Parts: sequence; structure tokens; C-alpha cells
Amino acid sequence: MYFFLVNELPSGLELDRTLRRELFELLATDKERSGRWRREAHRLVLEGDVPVVLPTEEFVKRVDERIRTFLRGRNRAVSRPDVLSGEPVFVGTRISVRFVGERAKRKPVEALLEDYPALSAEDVEFARMYVALGRPPGRPRKMPRFVRGDE
Repeated sequence: MYFFLVNELPSGLELDRTLRRELFELLATDKERSGRWRREAHRLVLEGDVPVVLPTEEFVKRVDERIRTFLRGRNRAVSRPDVLSGEPVFVGTRISVRFVGERAKRKPVEALLEDYPALSAEDVEFARMYVALGRPPGRPRKMPRFVRGDE
């Protein structure tokens, strides 16, 4: 909720580090107040010369929908060593989730759906989120070692 809210703030509202930390503390706990922020029913209020009121009902709905989209997409993505070397693909296809997510940054959803009729708009949205999360931590894959025929 915190990251979604910070990214969706009105363009004129820039939060400094202290205000962001206080907002995070307010959202991560059951406190009614954190620094200059306070919680009132279904809204957050930033106190100051002119109080800023952020209604949260719409944000919560949008976050919930994005979480549901991600969970449904995760169920549609599979990874098998015999298909694209274990790269996650959409069920029943050889279409890489990462490939679709990268293309979704540059192409409209309609164009991708035309190119890949086996996918849905929700699959493309999941692929966008998947790419935005970045690669999972862990040991990097070994680069293949090319050997000449006479060695």
C-alpha cells in the first residue's frame, strides 16, 4: 500500500524522507498518528499550514486488484527445465513471461494481444509486474563455455 500510495501522489505533493518514513510507519502499524500524519476513517491527513487529505478507499481497491491480478498470473506461469531452459512461461505456451513484460513497456496491450492470441490482457499486466519486480536473488546462471572443435 505504501509504495502504491507514494507513486500515486498528486504531482505537486513531494514528500521528503521524514514524511515518507512517517507515512510508512503509519501504514505499517495500527497507530492513529505518526509525526505529521494521522489516520481518519478511510483517509490519511498530512497536517500543515494547509492540510492534505488522501482518501484511501480507492487506493485500497486498486492495490487489492493488483494483488489479485498478480496471484492469478502467478498461477498461469510455469517453469520447467525442458521449456526455454526453465524461464517462466505462460501455461500451455512457450511464451516467456519476461519477454512479454519487456515488450509491454514499449507496445500497447492491444498490439501484444494481437501478436499473442493465447494471452489475455491480465496476462500482459502480470508480465509487466513480473518484470518490474526484477530477477530473483540467488546465484547467477553460469555462462556457457564455448570450446573449439580442436580443443
